[in-house]
Amino acid sequence: MPDFSIDYSTLYEVQAQMRKLAEQAASGGATGAFKELGEANSGERKAALGTSGLSYEFNLFYHHSKSRTKSAKDGLEELAESFKAVSDIFFDADSNIASAAGLMGNSVGLNDWKDDKAAYDHWAADKAEWDDYLASIGATEWFDEHPDATSIRAVCHGDDAPSWCANWNEDKPFPMHPGDAPDKPGPPPTSYHYEDEHGTIDVSIELDKDDNVIKEKSTITNPQGQSFTTETVYDGPPKMVDPPGDDTDPYDVRDYTITTTSSDGTKSVATVTINEDGSGTMVTVDGKEKVTSTRSGPDAKWVETEREDL
Repeated sequence: MPDFSIDYSTLYEVQAQMRKLAEQAASGGATGAFKELGEANSGERKAALGTSGLSYEFNLFYHHSKSRTKSAKDGLEELAESFKAVSDIFFDADSNIASAAGLMGNSVGLNDWKDDKAAYDHWAADKAEWDDYLASIGATEWFDEHPDATSIRAVCHGDDAPSWCANWNEDKPFPMHPGDAPDKPGPPPTSYHYEDEHGTIDVSIELDKDDNVIKEKSTITNPQGQSFTTETVYDGPPKMVDPPGDDTDPYDVRDYTITTTSSDGTKSVATVTINEDGSGTMVTVDGKEKVTSTRSGPDAKWVETEREDL
């Protein structure tokens, strides 16, 4: 898992303090922490805010706005939003990197489990066909007593062929011995956990009766305690479309909803509708605004088409 590139706890703390300052500004007076930081020397401001550039910008902001502190409220909240946006963007990026690094090579293992289950189910079907055929020619007991025998043809063409071979006709189709049983898989895996000094990744999935994924949830948490949770809920089992030709892979056209929760508890909900041709519409609401995006096909990128305040 790669190193997280930003101290998110510092960024979240700065934006939280900015919001407190905005509340003080709204009261109509340059008092408290806002006044102390504004009237501090450059070294103290730099120590508090982290960079000389931010210290300089804050100093200009303070001296231009201290005589109009009520008007400063909107500016402070906008600045706080900027800090929050930066921290969320970088944390989201690091989360995606961490998720890919941890999960692409170490997934919950559902696909491998499905392959193992398919192999076992195939063997079980072959075994049932074999057993039924042995019963039909009266050979069940003989093969039970001779577990190393695997070929009806070899047995019936050998010396001292059993009497049941009279019921066997090599000119007619008959099943082959199924071979040794593969390991029978247990319950499907539905969770994954990864942890090291850089943070944790937790993934869980919910399956329907046919072992299709109908819900996914992943949480990335860094050492500072900030977490980023994404939950995807599908409207049912996969609805695969296999287009003609070799240029396009089969794609899923089921609708789904994505709910993303950031470390400060804010949520973003994206409702996705997919059409039969793979095009679709995604409407994302984060509590403050609604963004509509569309895509032209199953492999096309989502493109924002409308944005409105709520």
